[in-house]
Amino acid sequence: MTATGTPFDVSAVLAAVDDLLGMSVPSSGPTAWEPGQAEGWSASHGDGFRLQLLWKSRAYTEVPGSERDAAREEAAEYLAALTETLDERWGEHRVVGMGAFARGEVDEESVPPLFDELRTFALYEDLMVWGPVGSDHGPRWVAVTVGQCDEDAPHLMVAGVSAVPVEELPGG
Repeated sequence: MTATGTPFDVSAVLAAVDDLLGMSVPSSGPTAWEPGQAEGWSASHGDGFRLQLLWKSRAYTEVPGSERDAAREEAAEYLAALTETLDERWGEHRVVGMGAFARGEVDEESVPPLFDELRTFALYEDLMVWGPVGSDHGPRWVAVTVGQCDEDAPHLMVAGVSAVPVEELPGG
């Protein structure tokens, strides 16, 4: 049994990133959640971005600390495998920190919609970012991350596609 209890398939996740990159990105409008096949949130879109759940672990309620640590390491390994595959495709990624959110150092007026949606799920881990990369809809920036909103919550691996550069926020 794996630490997360949820299978991870790099090729399936890569196909989901490709599908996301093939979609148009709204040029304006409020953020909206998209209906998904799974229970709960699976995707959203808003002004200049799309965000999609790629992989979700099990929850960790009443799980011993050693299992939580193993699950955290496993989720990081999954992200590293996806990052390596995308690096082979698009070249070396950049790391964009989300620490400014966690420390409360963000000017609320200047939060890009993609970052605001990541904050909705308390995903404050670093983003692995590539771009601009080509798509049928013009240049795009692709970001992936994995995190959890609290120690009992499942790990979420998400991908975002943006029509504008994904850059470090001031204070990040």
